Amino acid sequence: MRVATLMSVLLLFAVTVYGAATPAVEKLLPVKGDVKGFAPMANSLTYGKGDDVSKVYDGGYELYTSHGVVDVARQMYQRDKNYIEVTVHTMKSAKAALDFVKYWAKERGGKLRTTKRYLGFTVTKPNMMGYYAMGKYFVTVSAYYPTAKSAKDVEAFAQAIWKKSR
Repeated sequence: MRVATLMSVLLLFAVTVYGAATPAVEKLLPVKGDVKGFAPMANSLTYGKGDDVSKVYDGGYELYTSHGVVDVARQMYQRDKNYIEVTVHTMKSAKAALDFVKYWAKERGGKLRTTKRYLGFTVTKPNMMGYYAMGKYFVTVSAYYPTAKSAKDVEAFAQAIWKKSR
């Protein structure tokens, strides 16, 4: 009985430590199987918090922190010769996430659309890219292959992230 209790305590401790060690923003990134055919690329995860946002944004990170980015995680995904980059930002508030999407819509000339799930927009130049506000998260999804093939995939990644963010 004592061994079982000790094992339960150790297991609970391990789960608690692991959960605490992984930032919430990383937990929103899709895993293999979340988007059909895509898997995370090895060693492509980058995370930054505060001034370490510069690990993700090589130059110009102040734009992000001044708009309310608290931390950020970026991951690359691959399906055959198709590549997608997903970046999830925790913002100071849901309003900050909405405001940042609106900022980028103005900068990129995107037309905002609201769904039941999020506010966002897509652009097709220089590549297919989606910008989304999902509660307190600001999300970008970039596809590096032709728009005709990538538009559905960008949306599928946004859906997968939204499901995890609820």
